[in-house]
Amino acid sequence: MLEEVRESPKENLINVVVHNNDSHNDATEVRFEIPTKHGKTVFFQKKGHLFETVKTAPIVTYHDLGLNHTTCFGPLFEHPNIKSILPYLNIIHIEAPGHEFNSETIPASKYPTIVEMAEEIEFVLDHLKIKSFIGLGAGAGGCVLTQFALLFPRYVQGLVLIGSVIKSFSWLDLIKSWVELTTLPSLKNPEGVLNYLLNHYYSDNLDKTNPDLLESIKREMRMINSDNLYHYVHSFVKREDIKTSEMNSLSCKILLIVGKDSSHKEDIIDLFSNFNPKNSTILQVPNCGILVTAEKPGTIIEPIKLFMQGLGYLLDYYQTVDPQ
Repeated sequence: MLEEVRESPKENLINVVVHNNDSHNDATEVRFEIPTKHGKTVFFQKKGHLFETVKTAPIVTYHDLGLNHTTCFGPLFEHPNIKSILPYLNIIHIEAPGHEFNSETIPASKYPTIVEMAEEIEFVLDHLKIKSFIGLGAGAGGCVLTQFALLFPRYVQGLVLIGSVIKSFSWLDLIKSWVELTTLPSLKNPEGVLNYLLNHYYSDNLDKTNPDLLESIKREMRMINSDNLYHYVHSFVKREDIKTSEMNSLSCKILLIVGKDSSHKEDIIDLFSNFNPKNSTILQVPNCGILVTAEKPGTIIEPIKLFMQGLGYLLDYYQTVDPQ
């Protein structure tokens, strides 16, 4: 059952939907849909009941290709070791355009670029009256948040980038990916999109190391509009290059996390060398591929807590809980 609250028409039609009984959403999340410069943005907010008393910086997440926030970040924020700090957190999960469940198809001509997706984040912040935040991005979502930090640095206190490749493809890789994408029969064969993502992105032996997770990813992918999945991949492949000088100029704190078994590991380590060494740290997670938030969520909770402490938060308000 859904309870829907519509704000005044003069507020440009903003829908707030509270999920009381939906197996695909956290019952404590509130769904927002707001108009933006490039269409609309859907996001989910989960605010702890003690957040206002400690004033922790909100956490804004952006998910990877082929997923939405449920699959990408659910295992992290549902892990036993993070329960002790959830009451103090304000988490905002932004969905890539058209990646919420049961979304309508967005025409290719209207699907935003990575830069435009980054621009849309400001509309979310304005709506929630957020002045600054900590970004948590996985894969392509980290690319979106990094682009936002370059466009609007005043908002970003810190970035946690998990398995994110920020630099654009080389010409050879671009041509290879472009040929593969343009030959995908996405409109006629949704399985083609799913197989592309599984074979070219989530190919870190998940079928052997974590078959249950792989099946979960497949189920979630099939519930997201396949055309919009394709468009997000297309925008990522065709993203504009971020210059080394721009990455080095970022003044916010940065924590880069990469699975040691990820096929993108070398690219991510190379990315780390482009950030300012004074405010950036890299963490390599053993026995893990690109989906660290889902494969090994327990290994990154403590580093994220320490990262937030380094920004002045959670200094007296958490106690680690061992997983059961």
